[in-house]
Amino acid sequence: MDWTLAIDRNRDALLRMLALLFVMAGLDRDGAGAVLPRRAHMAVLRVLRATEAAARRLIVVVKAVRGIEARVSETRAVRPVPAAIPRGTGARAASFVLFDPRKSFAPRGGRKFARREPFIWSPGMDVPVFELKSKRSPDDLVNTNAVSRRLLALQRALDDLPGQARRMARHEAKREAARASSGKFIRPMRPGTPPGHRARKAHPVDMILSDCHALALYALHAPPEP
Repeated sequence: MDWTLAIDRNRDALLRMLALLFVMAGLDRDGAGAVLPRRAHMAVLRVLRATEAAARRLIVVVKAVRGIEARVSETRAVRPVPAAIPRGTGARAASFVLFDPRKSFAPRGGRKFARREPFIWSPGMDVPVFELKSKRSPDDLVNTNAVSRRLLALQRALDDLPGQARRMARHEAKREAARASSGKFIRPMRPGTPPGHRARKAHPVDMILSDCHALALYALHAPPEP
């Protein structure tokens, strides 16, 4: 297989999808934007999730094909991976997330309780004052700051796939060393279907994700060509 051709083809497809996401989100290339209606925001997130998963698998391909491994000096002083990474202040540029999120195996639904509107009561009041819950509307305006950060992180990742592959190797080594205490996935790709997978290919990103996922599985099990 011509790995260089396959990587470049999928990278170009992801860059086109990234440009589409910037347009869908109403952002420019610097991530500057304002707000979106909730329905448009959800549409962006659906495509973004699959695009990020495809890019993650393309980084796996680059790492496997080039035989990139973490150097010994990079893994000597290993700190346990925290169970929950604290959120920053937002001043620093976001890094591309290299590991798939865990699947939730919690049963859907559960015991249902009678619904009651929240109320406010304090001493001296004869009856509590009920507050009506504000229901979400598809037309509510949603801030795009979080989406902007993810798009810019994705853009930087696609611009430097070998650098992201080296970063992935370092994170894998650290997670492997802290495996007993972290409880985190060791490998970037979770078992089963990737995040954003849809059996019915309703969007061009679905085909890109399917191609990148198959390519990553093949790269992990096939020896690199000389």
